Amino acid sequence: MEISRKLNQFGDYDDTTDMSVDDWGERWNKSQTQFHVSRAHPMLEKHYTALTDGKSSQRIFLPLCGKSIDLKWLADKGHDVVGCEGVDLGCREFFEEQNIPYKTEPIKGIEGLLYKATDGRKISIYRCDYFKLSSNVIGTFDCVWDRGSFVAVGTHMRQEYMNVTIPLLKKNTKYLLDCFLVDNKVFGGPPFNCTEQDVKKYFGKACSSRKIDTKNAFGKWQESWGVKSFVEEVYMLTMK
Repeated sequence: MEISRKLNQFGDYDDTTDMSVDDWGERWNKSQTQFHVSRAHPMLEKHYTALTDGKSSQRIFLPLCGKSIDLKWLADKGHDVVGCEGVDLGCREFFEEQNIPYKTEPIKGIEGLLYKATDGRKISIYRCDYFKLSSNVIGTFDCVWDRGSFVAVGTHMRQEYMNVTIPLLKKNTKYLLDCFLVDNKVFGGPPFNCTEQDVKKYFGKACSSRKIDTKNAFGKWQESWGVKSFVEEVYMLTMK
């Protein structure tokens, strides 16, 4: 039986299945960003060569990036790294915590602010509503590192997420997708459960998918959600 009021990852019982940019901003203002990893993500480090095919100077996209250290880690390897984040605080904290000088300018074509590193690193973060993005605004990419972005949006928004994301890919784009298996009958999310069948359902029309990693990611934080298990699964997607 599904529990009507479910604890979310933020420790309260608010409905998180349809979070707006303002809702995420409220969580950032409360420092409810425990999802942030304080180092380069282990799955990115492990599968970096497969993602980039060993190539340098790739244009790499990190959707819903927050203040991910992965932006700097990839840029330091010589790539042109582009993130999208809905909350100004997340953008500012990234540059300030990594001691990277930056400038801002309006995004051309949609409402938002573009944060750009000014120390020679190729790091840009588009602070805007992800669902307003298009290739005319942000361009297209050689690689995508989707670290919990697809699974952060409510399941009813997944097709809309795909409608935005797929046009940003090139014919040879490699897409590293980080997902989780979690019981959302007990836990309110995010993240939201994503099976291999879900990956095929939403990505399968445009992409071929291959599961390349699985990890038991259950820890004290996940235990506090009331779930019994939490499994991380990683897929490599390529355009058909």
